[in-house]
Amino acid sequence: MSEAEARVLQPPRSSKVAIITSARAKSLQKVGYQIAEVLEFNGLRTKMVFDSIPPQDLVTLVNEVDAGLVVMPVDLSFCSTFMYDCYRLKASGKKAFYYGTIEGDVKNPRSLSWVRDRIDFIANSRYTKKKLEKAGFRVVDLVYHGVPVNDYLTAPVLGSKFRSWLGVGGNTFLVGYLASGLPRKGHDLASEVARIVSKKDSSIKFLILSTPEATQYYSDLNNVIFLDKFASVDEDFIKGFYGALDLYAQFSLSEGFGMPVLEAMACGRLVAHSDYEPLSEITTEKTSFRVPVRAIKHYSDYTSILFELHIYDPSEFADVIIQAKDVITKTGKEELAVLARERAKEFDMFKVYHKFVEILR
Repeated sequence: MSEAEARVLQPPRSSKVAIITSARAKSLQKVGYQIAEVLEFNGLRTKMVFDSIPPQDLVTLVNEVDAGLVVMPVDLSFCSTFMYDCYRLKASGKKAFYYGTIEGDVKNPRSLSWVRDRIDFIANSRYTKKKLEKAGFRVVDLVYHGVPVNDYLTAPVLGSKFRSWLGVGGNTFLVGYLASGLPRKGHDLASEVARIVSKKDSSIKFLILSTPEATQYYSDLNNVIFLDKFASVDEDFIKGFYGALDLYAQFSLSEGFGMPVLEAMACGRLVAHSDYEPLSEITTEKTSFRVPVRAIKHYSDYTSILFELHIYDPSEFADVIIQAKDVITKTGKEELAVLARERAKEFDMFKVYHKFVEILR
């Protein structure tokens, strides 16, 4: 048999995709692994790469893969090396895209002019797309984040055990919030909401899962259960957390997507949140209780992002939670859970991440 005939008989080689993300951020790693699962399910091969790549290793990677997808925030101060990885892959003739998120404006979009000229971005929300295009970056597509919706069907059972572990009875209406302790996560306003609710309805309690630096905001509140386990829990713990709730409240002031909102709906929980994109991109009027944004402020730290803070009135948020309790109690949590899960299915990872199969094949 000739070499040409042998090649004809061999099945075509499937594309191999490098998925490059942070070695430290568990949330980004989870997104990367889920994208890889969808790609593998559709016949592509994947290689997970954690942290930016040294120049000598980048040459090897370029020769090994056919395409690359960087999964990182769009932060010119921290992520320029990841952007360079994307650029090198593309310059070597490979398909390469930067799947990014941002929670505000790029401070100085011209500081790395080659990024604007050379990188093809894929946004994770309409909000991210708008902010990147405002900075002059080239956004070639929009792919929302996804979750494996069926994996969350165990949430109610795990939630019942979680409530028992917490010592929370059935007469308590439990409102939860999951977030890091960063300023833009709004723990100062969230604690004020809890304080106001405590004076109006003693049957409502709050379950906060965060990092130790957020403890200060809730230490004097008797209607708050605070767990400082944000960075150290497994998936079953997260499902149990959502499953234990009667309502999920997203108190954050700035988001590029808002994964907890989607996870909560996948667990069958309606969501209270400020009415701003991207949160209002994920929920619908039927699956959320929305609080008006009363002001836009900006917050700057050591990053290259000017965070856009959507400020709400804590009194209004407190009233919305009390109204949500009445609706959920009268309608029935299980009936509303069906609506929440149906909405979450629109973001099932096999549905939304399938677009990457066509982009990267």
